[in-house]
Amino acid sequence: MLKYIYFGFGMAGVILGLFACAPTPKAEEPCNFVQNVYGQRISWKDHTPIPLLVHGDFPREYIPALERAIKAWEANAGHPLFSIVNTNYRGSSSPAKDGKSVIYWLKVWESEKTTEQARTSIYWVGDQIQEADLRVNAKNFTFFTDTSQNSTGVNLESLLIHELGHVLGLKHNDAEKSVMATYLALQIKREELTAADKQSLSCEYK
Repeated sequence: MLKYIYFGFGMAGVILGLFACAPTPKAEEPCNFVQNVYGQRISWKDHTPIPLLVHGDFPREYIPALERAIKAWEANAGHPLFSIVNTNYRGSSSPAKDGKSVIYWLKVWESEKTTEQARTSIYWVGDQIQEADLRVNAKNFTFFTDTSQNSTGVNLESLLIHELGHVLGLKHNDAEKSVMATYLALQIKREELTAADKQSLSCEYK
């Protein structure tokens, strides 16, 4: 049965289903990954690079920031983890469980979740991710990608690195300076993977 979890800065929710009867799998060290009910790490396993669609509403000028965020993970994995197959996807502007992994730029956001800068939803069967949808909250936040100390808003590259970590199956990690820390303050850049992030990555994507 398909299972689902979403991550948003400061908010996380889980909807659980039931598995068919089968021998109980062996639990694994978490390595900061989402785990299923048997304690197995949830990831894409060897089904990489992950095909990503970038919705047409995503600003063209921010594509380089997305590419840099992808390279931050791949440089440490030593091999491709993501593949952007379309930068102008014109499917539904609303995330859905449709078998496609899409990056959305949303001007509409739930009124009770205005503090979320972004949210990533992952869907899996057993211990393997089948789909991941990443949405950026462009209704309640502004973004910057330059290096100016006077920039305001959210550093988009830092935000995308974090959310791509969720796409890979990683949870929040509040170890000092981790790119997977729960909160990203305005004007803060967090673009370098820490030793803890690299160790987590190596557990599933060697």
